[in-house]
Amino acid sequence: MKICCIANPNSVHTHRWVKYFYERGHDVYLIGEHKPVIDPPSGVTIYDLSDITNTRKYRYLRWGLEARRIVRQLQPDILHALGAVGAGWLGYMTGFHPFLITAMGSDINLLQKRSSLFQRFTKSTLRNADYILCVSNDLFDKVLAFGGNPDKREVVYRGVDLDTFHPGANKGKIRRKLSIEPNPTILSIRSMNWLYNPLDIAKAVPLVLQQIPQTRFIVFTYNQDKDVFSQFKKIIKQNNSTYAVNYVGGMNDDSRLANYYRASDLAISVPSSDGTPNSVLECMACGTPVVLSDLPSLHDWAKDEKDSLFVPVGDAPAIGKAIIRLLSDKIMLDKLGHNASKAMKNRADHKIWMKRIEQIYYQLAGNVSP
Repeated sequence: MKICCIANPNSVHTHRWVKYFYERGHDVYLIGEHKPVIDPPSGVTIYDLSDITNTRKYRYLRWGLEARRIVRQLQPDILHALGAVGAGWLGYMTGFHPFLITAMGSDINLLQKRSSLFQRFTKSTLRNADYILCVSNDLFDKVLAFGGNPDKREVVYRGVDLDTFHPGANKGKIRRKLSIEPNPTILSIRSMNWLYNPLDIAKAVPLVLQQIPQTRFIVFTYNQDKDVFSQFKKIIKQNNSTYAVNYVGGMNDDSRLANYYRASDLAISVPSSDGTPNSVLECMACGTPVVLSDLPSLHDWAKDEKDSLFVPVGDAPAIGKAIIRLLSDKIMLDKLGHNASKAMKNRADHKIWMKRIEQIYYQLAGNVSP
């Protein structure tokens, strides 16, 4: 099958997606709606729309014309936009069918906060899709409200590679390999931009250190907004907490990423909006509990005080209290980690979910799966 995806070429989720289908024997093409800063997986052909223009105000109009030209030339069996906004717009502008959209989370959750033109175009995009995949039950309902066909949508998760993301046998050995001190270790797992509220985490750091001064924080800084990262470091410095915080950039190696999850006692993910974040599921699969924003989509997977702890959005003191509570109660911490790993093993195997997506591809293309 010839598959054409439109997506952010720098997203780890995009890379895993196209790599999976290429390794399944399909011809895979990727139209990138951001400037690529990392190479695509081997065997996947990429088209860089930013080479044409990257002028913010007009780029999607020009990109839409180029995407239409590329897709008409390729004549794929399926066109799939990973995201209703941006990638979805481009897919809509190609006029190609069968056209599939994955609603990722914030593309739909934040739609009502956008301009009326932004909303109208996104709703038209959803109505034009032949099928819509939703990564949470919450998104499933919202897609219908925004114009998605009730008979052409389905909740399908990306899932977790359980061969890579699973509990480690020796946390001490893993920490030594990563040069992590044998202290209580907290990992901030989301990207360094506004949506994920990293400044709330920065404000929680000194609150934790006041109670448990030996605690250390590892902060992922991938896909960073430079202004946000600067403010984060400023807050840490102002609170004399610099000594307790280490920063780690993006990683293309899933095995190394899994080791960071395993090496940590606890992780943090506190965005204002979310779909089904793979980083959270992967962390839980490694047996590390996560302090989570109390958002409807996350209740599909996590249960408060069973395999995670929920905190209100935008509440730095609550983040601090949740961390202190778990670091002070090893029995509860271990229970949450064990339950988290078990839940992911039972429900999150990506091989099962990706197989379902492949079946949808064949159904939309009018082919019979081999």
